[in-house]
Amino acid sequence: MFLMYVDESGDTSALEQGGSRVLALSGCIFKESDKQGIEEELRKIKKRYYQDPDIEIKSNYLRYANPSIKDPLKKSPIKLYEQKMYDSLQKDIQEYLKSLPITLISIVIDKKKYWERYPAQNPYSAAYVFLLERFQTFLQFNEALGLCVVDPREGGVTNKRKMDKELNDTHQLLRWEKGGFWKPCPRIIEKILFSDSALTAGIQIADLYCYPIFHLFQYNKKSGEYQWFDEISWPKLYFHGNIKNEEDVFVPQILGTGLKCFPDVTKKDFRSFE
Repeated sequence: MFLMYVDESGDTSALEQGGSRVLALSGCIFKESDKQGIEEELRKIKKRYYQDPDIEIKSNYLRYANPSIKDPLKKSPIKLYEQKMYDSLQKDIQEYLKSLPITLISIVIDKKKYWERYPAQNPYSAAYVFLLERFQTFLQFNEALGLCVVDPREGGVTNKRKMDKELNDTHQLLRWEKGGFWKPCPRIIEKILFSDSALTAGIQIADLYCYPIFHLFQYNKKSGEYQWFDEISWPKLYFHGNIKNEEDVFVPQILGTGLKCFPDVTKKDFRSFE
């Protein structure tokens, strides 16, 4: 059994209203038997720095915990007041994430290009379809079953109850219905499970892997320009085969499997695809 914890970076707000350029939805896949040990190690880090193993650590909390940030708008409930301690926390979190036996799947939606093709449709739902299809492929190759656990607090959506119902309907459609534009996902069992990130270590970990992917596309960076992406998120992205690159060397086929950018036409606008 595998558990996929799902979290997003970005929002679904209109760009004209200050919304993000992209929405990134990522699933962090745990083997059920590894979950206890993964959570225990995170609790040790939390206790070491905050004396509270249940405190929530998310990417924005961690970034703004830096004592060198003086901007009053960039507050963090885990703010530290010694630079040496903050640098040590950053290092410990990075080494922890690098060491985890997890697999990552991430969907990046270019909202402007998406709405040009699908006006008024919610890009979160499309991202979730792509995410589940790739989770199904992962489960199929591992001859396993899986569960999905999602943080229901999706940025930019005010009617959360309506959004949760739409997401659950999409989830059930992929599990049970055939013949649509989607890939059937029979290896994903149970309905979608919602859990608050503050109470779920798996979602907090998914958030820490998801933000670097969002950052790369939101700020139009490429490989070599953002350490968290290069060293932490990219090595965990899913692949189940290899392809030859331009140097005729076999490399993991991550694009389209572990990382999908949609619509495809948008790739020419991002430096990461150069």
